[in-house]
Amino acid sequence: MGQLTNAPKCATNANAFDIANSFEKEDIPLKLNDSLADRKRNEHLRLYVIALCIASVILSLVLCILAFIFASLRHSPATFAFAADCVLDLLSSFIVIWRYFGSPYRLGSYSREYKACISLGVLFMVAGVGVIIEGIYFLFVKDIPKWYTVLIILAAVGSIVCFIVGFAKYVLGKKLNSQALYLDAFNSILSGLFALVIIISDVVYLKNKSIWYLDPLLSVVLSVGMLALGFRTIIMHCRHGEYDPADT
Repeated sequence: MGQLTNAPKCATNANAFDIANSFEKEDIPLKLNDSLADRKRNEHLRLYVIALCIASVILSLVLCILAFIFASLRHSPATFAFAADCVLDLLSSFIVIWRYFGSPYRLGSYSREYKACISLGVLFMVAGVGVIIEGIYFLFVKDIPKWYTVLIILAAVGSIVCFIVGFAKYVLGKKLNSQALYLDAFNSILSGLFALVIIISDVVYLKNKSIWYLDPLLSVVLSVGMLALGFRTIIMHCRHGEYDPADT
């Protein structure tokens, strides 16, 4: 009878061991002492992040297609920068989705957070260099952007939506203490700023034809900030390594 009684316990322990080993090393939660209420709250936040980033991907895809069309017609570095940053926002949202997709234990994964931040840092640097080169080229050739009323409307709507999405990402990033979400939020806000540059430069140019250089100049300034942030992100996370010391 004793052997029969112990058999289920052994089987249960074996199953528990198999389940524990089925998770990746990166899926181990940081705080094993979290209450059930905290775990449910964090799981809801994780799902909110995924839903928000999916909406951000759809929005960025629509905006980048329209922005690239107008960038080729208008010869505007700011419009090109807005289109490029929408592509960057799309890719960064995909990275954040990968960061939080799958097992709920991935919410506290330092490994995924590290990889996501490094990837975002590289994307920031590549996009920043591309926009800087484009802006300097237009400053050199003195190519004056053309006016399109539809583009101004698109820039205004895109700016408002990007600011709202960026703020929502920032709030979720603060609740989850996620650097990847902070970076994604910054990128969405940066898209809104590039859209504002389109509006500001066109309004200024209409009032003073001699200030044609505002469009490429502001694009270069914002891109330098993007490049610096990407470089800083990579340096900081390379110093800390893939796993936080507190995890060990």
